[in-house]
Amino acid sequence: MKIRMTLLALLLSAAPLMSASAAEVVLKASHNANATEPYNLGLERMNEILKKKTGDKAEIKIFPNAQLGDEKESIQGTQLGTIDIAVTANETLVNFVPDLSVFSMPFLFGDAAQMNRALADPAVRDDVNKILAKKGFHLLGFFSAGTRHIMTKKPIKSIADLHGMKIRTMQNPAHIAAFKDFGANPTPLAYSELYGALQTGVVDGAEAANTNYFSKKFYEVAPDWALLGWLELVAPVIMGEQRFQALPKNVQVALTDAANEASAYQRKVYLDSDNKLFDELVKQGVKVTKPDPAPFRAAAEKVYAGYITTDGQKELFKLIKAVK
Repeated sequence: MKIRMTLLALLLSAAPLMSASAAEVVLKASHNANATEPYNLGLERMNEILKKKTGDKAEIKIFPNAQLGDEKESIQGTQLGTIDIAVTANETLVNFVPDLSVFSMPFLFGDAAQMNRALADPAVRDDVNKILAKKGFHLLGFFSAGTRHIMTKKPIKSIADLHGMKIRTMQNPAHIAAFKDFGANPTPLAYSELYGALQTGVVDGAEAANTNYFSKKFYEVAPDWALLGWLELVAPVIMGEQRFQALPKNVQVALTDAANEASAYQRKVYLDSDNKLFDELVKQGVKVTKPDPAPFRAAAEKVYAGYITTDGQKELFKLIKAVK
């Protein structure tokens, strides 16, 4: 009896291993958002489609909340082969692939709908993939991180109201240049420090999308929200080129199709989230203004001249602008 019980215990302890994934190809995907946010939902949809198209022979294991490292470390992981798939804000990827700074240009897209059409355009996708391949990366798809507006501690009714204000930006040269041309004093700062910096007056404001403005409760310390749509934040989904080419051909095709479908889904999810959370922000008493974007767009032209200089950047810019 004792021997039988011991055998039963061993079998039960081994059960999780025996029931583990039977997939022949398991891809690790990394991102830095919460498991309930659109990045993760997009990857979950990608995994569902990939499994269906390969008969469960390939799947994606998702690691949210920067479990495998921040965006920069995740990109490096695709180069080293320790991470298969990374979702990253384009602003981080630019450090590895400078020609993609085109996506960092203010007012590059007319709105989220035009961005969606451009990112789904085969010519744009092919060109980006060529740019990435030169640096050892492979494009799977384009996620979105929202339409960016400006939060402040006093109302912004026109471009003149931004004059001299300390506005937190990402550590991206084009973003810094844009806010200088808007008349502000751009202040690069770690995202994790932003709430405290707004609270103590280290900065007067920042740029964000409805989703993270609401989820991080920045409205508590910066209750004025200027709807400007100065940037549509693109988040490429990438792999290492060698890793992608090493996959079986049928998995390459299935993964490409899955990424295309999941990217369109994720962009819609983010847009829906942004629209829904705007209503929640209004309920929280956020004071909304709608400054005239024309002077901001005119100022942005200077940024284009300074940051679209290489042949690769000019070609990508032309292809994006050709999509109406």
